[in-house]
Amino acid sequence: MALIPPETIDQIIAANDIVEVIGGYFPLKRAGGLYKALCPFHQERTPSFSVNAQRQIFKCFGCGAGGSVIRFVMSYENLDFVAAAKKLAERGGIKLVDAEMSAEDTARFSLRRRLLALHGEAADFFHRQLLRQPSAQIARDYLKGRGIGAEIAKSWRLGYAPDAWDAMRDFARGSGFSEEELLASGLAKLRDEENPRGEFYDRFRGRVMFPICNDNGEVIAFSGRVLEADAKAAKYVNSPETMLFTKGAVLFGLHKSKRAIIDRRSAVVMEGQLDLITAFEAGVQNVIAPQGTAFTEKQARILRRFLPDGEVVLCFDADAAGEKAAERSLVSLLAENLLVRVAAMPPGEDPDSMIRGKGADAFVER
Repeated sequence: MALIPPETIDQIIAANDIVEVIGGYFPLKRAGGLYKALCPFHQERTPSFSVNAQRQIFKCFGCGAGGSVIRFVMSYENLDFVAAAKKLAERGGIKLVDAEMSAEDTARFSLRRRLLALHGEAADFFHRQLLRQPSAQIARDYLKGRGIGAEIAKSWRLGYAPDAWDAMRDFARGSGFSEEELLASGLAKLRDEENPRGEFYDRFRGRVMFPICNDNGEVIAFSGRVLEADAKAAKYVNSPETMLFTKGAVLFGLHKSKRAIIDRRSAVVMEGQLDLITAFEAGVQNVIAPQGTAFTEKQARILRRFLPDGEVVLCFDADAAGEKAAERSLVSLLAENLLVRVAAMPPGEDPDSMIRGKGADAFVER
């Protein structure tokens, strides 16, 4: 069986904007944030076929067809998955190397699919906790204080990790996931790292949860922010690196913002998730955030794919840490020949506080 590595599939999808690909087959008409047309897969008089540029998916509400850009090419040209992926790889300038899938590769591919499923279900679990559980009131109050209500929380699938040692562990077990899968996902930790058969517990407890997604919108990791004032607790706890997640190779929010980055030919880099969400919901949608304070070389290369001839605006907090992060980011971004400028925040302000206090227009003027 021919193998196209999952990482290469992600690259193929990222390199082929779904609006451009489908628009090359037949005309699309813009309708708000969507693009519409008569469905090519069934007879109809009123357009029910839509393409979502932000989520990079298509959907027909008449016949139910839908999926990624690869799925569209498969259906439209009657190709199998590998043939469609190869066609799009050629279009996107991505070189493929065929290989036969060994037993080890098969097991790895299967585990990756299971971990993606586990992360998706974990995100839904945390999200339900935030919306429904009385114990999550502290998280709802915190988010409300940051200007984030239920609708925004739903849009970003924000969640709450119960303040318990085994809530996620029990949920995952009840959903059919094994202990090995739970540990491989990073959602649980061993009490004794030297004893892989020992007891384990939830990594995230009593925290607001931010799902971290890949370019295709699949949840691959989490970042959890502490709610109680605890000098011993880290302000943020992130998923460890796994087969799905490499911290320095993911940009938070890119799955939502890449269309705006392409359209506006610019990207605004923010320091944290809350800054980014506040800006995005205020209308500044060409925003991304590194998983850490400074850009890495891998992140700069990812951004370069969506921004071949535009500019990057660094917008970090107005403190010493923010200045150092900007300096470190410059090195990586300039190495990719990206045009970079720094937007200085007023003393004592960060993007979140400035947008909520003075509005998006005042922020954009910076």
